[in-house]
Amino acid sequence: MSCKNITFDGANDPERCKCQGAVMRAYKGMKHEGEKTALAAAVRVYSFHHPEDLPVDASLTVERWVHAEHLH
Repeated sequence: MSCKNITFDGANDPERCKCQGAVMRAYKGMKHEGEKTALAAAVRVYSFHHPEDLPVDASLTVERWVHAEHLH
């Protein structure tokens, strides 16, 4: 799913979308370790790219990307 199709908060901000592919690869690559571990890995990748975001904002953006992809 393209980041541009997500229509809430900052999850479709062009600057944040640049790392969406890396975040989703981290999530999918860790999925075999469980949902919590996969989300934590994805948030860590996102936070590397966007250290200016608060942890709660990083988690929210990542969760929205992950769950938006599951809807399709």
